[in-house]
Amino acid sequence: MTSGKGGAGRRIVLWRHGQTSWNLERRFQGSTDIELTETGVLQARRAARLLAALKPDAIVASDLKRAAGTAAELSALTGHAVAHDSALRETYAGEWQGLTHDEITARYGEQYAAWKRGEPVRRGGGELETEVADRAAPVVLAHAEKLPEDGTLVVVSHGGTIRTTIGRLLGLEARHWESLGGLSNCCWSVLGEGARGWRLLEHNAGTLPEPVLGDDD
Repeated sequence: MTSGKGGAGRRIVLWRHGQTSWNLERRFQGSTDIELTETGVLQARRAARLLAALKPDAIVASDLKRAAGTAAELSALTGHAVAHDSALRETYAGEWQGLTHDEITARYGEQYAAWKRGEPVRRGGGELETEVADRAAPVVLAHAEKLPEDGTLVVVSHGGTIRTTIGRLLGLEARHWESLGGLSNCCWSVLGEGARGWRLLEHNAGTLPEPVLGDDD
């Protein structure tokens, strides 16, 4: 995808949902459908005001309540309907879901350590990270293809799904995806198209993206 408008290209903003009670309790949510806390709603409203300034052309979101509720705040400001897609849900993690971090490390210590080393692990008997990317990345790309040449897509999803999608779109080997680091609640990462494919422009941001001024532009 190339742009005829000064090389600006298309842009994908991958936005993590706001805070939930399970986030506070450090419980592994996975595909469990947990709602936003009052703080999470306020986080979404604040971030939506910033992201609306980017004048997004489209919004697509996970259908889980915490992502759908976050996306609704941006929809209310922009007037864009949200396309919900279950392929953007968080990783299904089987027996890990609902457990705290301490409970996971106590019961599944070797499995947890292998995952952190970048080995392919079905956490709790659930999905591999590559399987999450297999379902989520094509959805993101399909919506990005519909953008105008310098358009912006906002994708509202979950930390793990966003990380694996970014890794896939950047062409990184799966064992390196963990190096991208996590996203805080209601923060986002920005991908921009370049001559050699997608580039990571912002990661775990909570303010408006700034242009790159310099030799690397």
